[in-house]
Amino acid sequence: MTLYRFGALFLIAGLALYLTACGTKAIPYSQSTDAPEPNEVAVAHYNWGMASAKNGNFDQAIMELHLAIQNEPGWVMPLFTLGVVYGNQGELDKAIQAWERATQLDVNFAKAHYNLAVAYSHKEENARSIASLREAIRLDKEALSSAKVDPALEGIRNTPEFHTLERAAEDKNRQD
Repeated sequence: MTLYRFGALFLIAGLALYLTACGTKAIPYSQSTDAPEPNEVAVAHYNWGMASAKNGNFDQAIMELHLAIQNEPGWVMPLFTLGVVYGNQGELDKAIQAWERATQLDVNFAKAHYNLAVAYSHKEENARSIASLREAIRLDKEALSSAKVDPALEGIRNTPEFHTLERAAEDKNRQD
């Protein structure tokens, strides 16, 4: 049941990202750059992967996203989405691998850092979860608000490390 809920959260987050970040406008090469668009073949595979994920055909989605990555290795969005699909299937190690790669390609990709925090929390790797959440909050102040109520981060919310992170982020927000 926990893996289902965990997966559903990732699928919803991924589809929300798709609809808000990739809807009717050009698909970004990265969340933080104005780099040129990825090639047409990669975009086609990415779109097919997104459609497959939306329809619940996760095996097809994974294949298409891998093809998008193969055709455009520097494009972060298929990696992020691949992590969402793997997370939906309960494949945490594969999801983490995809998001880690996404954050290597785009160090400022707050949503990937946040998803890493969630995945590490589910694996009970609290130090890694807190580190990823810290980075997500540094990049996007709204990540703290989400972390305070996100059921997926329930495992770390009552830790002293989370409270320290929360206080530090709130102090920084007051200074800004």
